[in-house]
Amino acid sequence: MTSSILNSDPPEPMWGRTWALTLLIVLVVVGGWELLVRNANLGPRHVDNKVLWADTRHRLNKQGDEAIVLIGASRMLRGVDVETMGGFFGRPVFQLSVEGSSYLPLLENLGADPRIKGTVVVSVAPAFTFNRLLFQLDKSVQSIYLDYYDSQSYSRRLEQRMRLFAQGQFGFRSPDAKLAVVVPELLTTGSLPAPNWQTIFRNRSVHMDYDAAPIKQTDGGIAARYAENIKPYSEEEFQLIVNYIATIVRQLRAKGVDVYFVRLPSTGAVREVENVFFPREKYWDLLEQNIDADFVHFDEYPELDGYLSGDGSHVDSKHNVAFTKALSDVLRRKDMQAAPASPQQ
Repeated sequence: MTSSILNSDPPEPMWGRTWALTLLIVLVVVGGWELLVRNANLGPRHVDNKVLWADTRHRLNKQGDEAIVLIGASRMLRGVDVETMGGFFGRPVFQLSVEGSSYLPLLENLGADPRIKGTVVVSVAPAFTFNRLLFQLDKSVQSIYLDYYDSQSYSRRLEQRMRLFAQGQFGFRSPDAKLAVVVPELLTTGSLPAPNWQTIFRNRSVHMDYDAAPIKQTDGGIAARYAENIKPYSEEEFQLIVNYIATIVRQLRAKGVDVYFVRLPSTGAVREVENVFFPREKYWDLLEQNIDADFVHFDEYPELDGYLSGDGSHVDSKHNVAFTKALSDVLRRKDMQAAPASPQQ
């Protein structure tokens, strides 16, 4: 006689319930982590790297005659609020400046690209334009970014846009919220890390909380770094640089591009170093005399004063909306055009 136990079928696996329970656990863990890092102001935020820069450069290609392109180094990057300038002119604004770098490779790239029209605004920081030791500060960053931009396949760009979207939506995707960052801080101090003092937005506007900086930013500190990495071009050398820039500007102008060179404010010890090493009449004035573009020097526009942080070199983020409005108004008076008004319906 065969046992009924031996003849019974094994129970069916409860896969539906197992997967549902697993999904619920994942959602609770991820959701809890998301709430935790958001409450600690660790995210969402973007990382200002070559991925975000290249995505901005690709988006620029689709804007035709309307785009305003901002290029330069940290003074332009930190000083101009993209949304504010875009609203002022009614035109899309693309921030392509890069911290601590020369704009020359990008300017050449824009001159050679037939899709680039509209307006280019170039921030001329003396240490990154008039300086023979530029390479010690620059490290060819913009050339590296351009190489990355040029080498991207369509599928790679799509993947990165999805990643950037996730960065902007979910706090746990923030670099400040990584387990490798949070867990050691919890074990050491018993609390979550302090929020990063630099916040990068999707449009590459930057907000710097100078009060929360781990090292106090002073004009003396910036000036000392500049002085260690400055050797002005000789007159003959700088004339070659001017000729090079003038050639690119002619390419841009031939496409109908309006070009503006702006000297953004500096003060204190930073301004003193710049005055000693790069006197206006020897460098800035030579640019203005030899290049077919519009020029804005902050010395001539007192409305651009009073917005700087304690480092003497960068607009304080608490004031960058007001500064952007002031700069935009100066550019408008220099004939930078707003978008035509939409016809009444």
